[in-house]
Amino acid sequence: MSAPSDLEAPRGPAGAQLPAEPNRLRSNTVRDPAGLFDVPPDESRTLEDIVANLQRVPEPLIHEPMPDPFVLRLTANSPGGARTAGLWLLATTNDQPFAFRLYRFVGGTWVPHMVDGKHSAIFPEGKIPAWWNAGELDPLSPDLPRDLVVARWAPEIDVRNGLLTLHYTARDRAGILRSAYATASVIDGEWTDHGFLDINVRVKDLAPDYPGGPAGENPVIGMIDGHVAATVDAEGKERTFLLTKVDGNGLQWKDPVTHEHHKAPTPILSHEFRQDADGRITLLGPAKVLFTNGPHHDGLIEGQFVVNEDGQSHVVYSAGFFGNSQYRTYIAKLDLLGNKVMDERLLIDSESPALGGQWNGPGHPSLVRLGEGLYALYLHVWRNGTEYSKDGDQRKAIQRHVAFRDLEGRPCEPFVVEERFSG
Repeated sequence: MSAPSDLEAPRGPAGAQLPAEPNRLRSNTVRDPAGLFDVPPDESRTLEDIVANLQRVPEPLIHEPMPDPFVLRLTANSPGGARTAGLWLLATTNDQPFAFRLYRFVGGTWVPHMVDGKHSAIFPEGKIPAWWNAGELDPLSPDLPRDLVVARWAPEIDVRNGLLTLHYTARDRAGILRSAYATASVIDGEWTDHGFLDINVRVKDLAPDYPGGPAGENPVIGMIDGHVAATVDAEGKERTFLLTKVDGNGLQWKDPVTHEHHKAPTPILSHEFRQDADGRITLLGPAKVLFTNGPHHDGLIEGQFVVNEDGQSHVVYSAGFFGNSQYRTYIAKLDLLGNKVMDERLLIDSESPALGGQWNGPGHPSLVRLGEGLYALYLHVWRNGTEYSKDGDQRKAIQRHVAFRDLEGRPCEPFVVEERFSG
């Protein structure tokens, strides 16, 4: 599938050209959009800054589809040095011939990052890892559309110990979703792919009553959405964990006796690991279930992202069907060492005033710290009137803010700034 030009206007499902959606924020909505996004490492933003310059209707960061957006800030001390300091964006690329193109925030605008006249990607065309799926069907869901079969999903970059590590999802040549990783010393340089981690579970580990099916009695189930979180233990040692989702919602069946419809659960697993100087990851002991979906999650949780604030870890994650307004995002307190998630509550959904009445289905979060108790929140959304079943993947990336302090600077329950101050 060929990639559209970066300058080409988006098209509707019938091929009709749609008005281009600018990458730059409208001048009449924010006094200084570049300042609100691109905070130098020696400066910070405050809640007052954001409220005073509130962008009430979010605009897409980039006009093209950007599912599962991930944004990170590199500094002059990060791998790559001053040349690569600033904000970077990458996203799911599905069945494109490249994977995970890079965008950079420059002068208030997200722009393609060019190297030798070409839009740079972590895996450029012609350098796709050989183990990746090339159209082989998912044995558990053989009727999936091609963009879900040839899966290159949810890229995230962990910056640690002088190394950049990309965690991502791809299907192997047997059609099974895998959590994999690659490493580099500079974000736009050569990346070394290390393949997938051997962490997939089997169906009956999740659903002992599974009666078997076309893929066998106890097939391997997919693993997606790798995210690295760290915490410090009682002895002052930092410990790192890879959080992954077991893709149980990809397996559905009917009870052979009652004909009742069943779907496997979707636990988020925690894998403690260490990473050596050559980038190789070694898992330390078996995975543990961090938490799993409940009745109010509409069959799944995914897209987990951890932030630490006020001495407390918080996990932000999504639930519901990704392809329409059902998708929404929750936040909960997290104890990584105790494998506990507590005090869950809804953070943002399709009814939120923070979406300006124009978007729905906010999900798959990533966050970048802007200042004390203040974060930029990146999500994908659907424009009202669009959804996956009729339009294909038209998810756009937007940016909102999450605060853990009130206007007086007091710690409080986290909230979406544009929702609380929308009036």
